[in-house]
Amino acid sequence: MQRWFIALALFVSLAPAAFAGGISARIEGPDSDGVTYTARTYSCNKDVVLDPWAIAEGVVDGKRQSVLIRLKPTSEHGVYRFTRTWPTEGRWMIRLSLGHPPAAATVATLRADGTVQDNQLYFKSDGSKECQKALKPAMKPGSDDDC
Repeated sequence: MQRWFIALALFVSLAPAAFAGGISARIEGPDSDGVTYTARTYSCNKDVVLDPWAIAEGVVDGKRQSVLIRLKPTSEHGVYRFTRTWPTEGRWMIRLSLGHPPAAATVATLRADGTVQDNQLYFKSDGSKECQKALKPAMKPGSDDDC
């Protein structure tokens, strides 16, 4: 029983250090309108100035496409909204970074209906290689696969 208390004490004391690795984000959506998404930052001090950017990466008819996303800050610090500007056809992912590299990137995988299926956080990456790897199976052989 004493070991259990020691393990619990270590976990409680070290947990904040494990989560202090930096700022991360999560993409949610779309809202009930079907086209508006939300990006929320976590572990974000109100004094931190963010320089976020996002790109929709996809494959339509076997060809790679990239569409710049315009993020709009909300009245809540660290929360941004954006509207779907990429085609409804094809397979799509969203890359979101809260600053310049080496800032971590959030990559959201979208379902066919445009809803967010999954969010993955990648450190020391802008998410482009991860998108390329995930989208490659949907591309036609010999098509231009550069981002």
